[in-house]
Amino acid sequence: MAFTADDFELDYFGVMLHIQVLEMQERTVFRVIFTDGQEDLYITRATLTDGRKYWMSVPENPKRQDDAVMIGRSIVGYFKALGNV
Repeated sequence: MAFTADDFELDYFGVMLHIQVLEMQERTVFRVIFTDGQEDLYITRATLTDGRKYWMSVPENPKRQDDAVMIGRSIVGYFKALGNV
C-alpha cells in the first residue's frame, strides 16, 4: 500500500493529531504530533514474514505500540476516504 499525501490532521479520542508524511530510507514514515503535549510518535507499516502487515513505532517502543496500531488504522481510513489505497 503506497501512501502519498500532504500533511493532514486526524482526531484521536478527542486529541487533534497533525500527521506529517515522510520518506526515510525508502520507507514511508508518519510523524504524529499530538496537540495535547504528548511526545511525537513516528510510525510505519511493516510486513511480517508470513506477509501480514502491522503498524509499529520507530524506534520500536512497546509502551506506544497500541497508539501506533490505532493511529495507523486511522491513517489507512484517511487514505481510503481519499481513494488513495
